[in-house]
Order: sequence, then C-alpha cells, then structure tokens
Amino acid sequence: MASIIGNLFGGAADKSADETMAFNAMTASSGAAAAYLAATLEATTPEVRRLFGEYTTQCVMANEAAMALAVKKGWVNPYDAPTKQLQTSVQQSQNVLGVQ
Repeated sequence: MASIIGNLFGGAADKSADETMAFNAMTASSGAAAAYLAATLEATTPEVRRLFGEYTTQCVMANEAAMALAVKKGWVNPYDAPTKQLQTSVQQSQNVLGVQ
C-alpha cells in the first residue's frame, strides 16, 4: 500500500509521499480556515458565529501542525532569505510541471 501512495503522490515531483501530503494538508487547511473565517464574519447569529469561529481555530491548528512537520523535516526553511525561498518555490514548481 505504501508503494501505491508513493507512486501516486511522490512520483511526479521526485518528492516523498509524506512531503506531498503535508503540503496538500497545509493548502487544504489554509483554504478551509479562510472560508470559515469569512463565514464567521458574515454570520449574524451568535451561536453560528461561535461554531464557525471554532472551526476556524481547528483549521488553523491543523495548518500549524502540518507546517511544524514540514519545518522539522526540512521541507520548508522559514528563516532562509526571501530570494532563496522564492528560488526554491520556482524550482519546485518547475519540477512539478516538468519544465527545465
């Protein structure tokens, strides 16, 4: 089973399945947090606002956990120079798209 997941997620970009899944989790939790925050701000009922606010907090915590894993594993280097971070992102994008 692990080889199937590795082939599906890691083959296209020469990444481990764990790294690919962590980045996907960060993207998903970021989008969900933004959506719940918007819903929280638009809700008029206090109970609904509280419910959406709690969902927002859960999404932020999920994103924080995935980011902590990425930093711990060295997939993300938050203290690199901004130009280095941009260069790394461009290289990763080119790897995914197959552009040299």
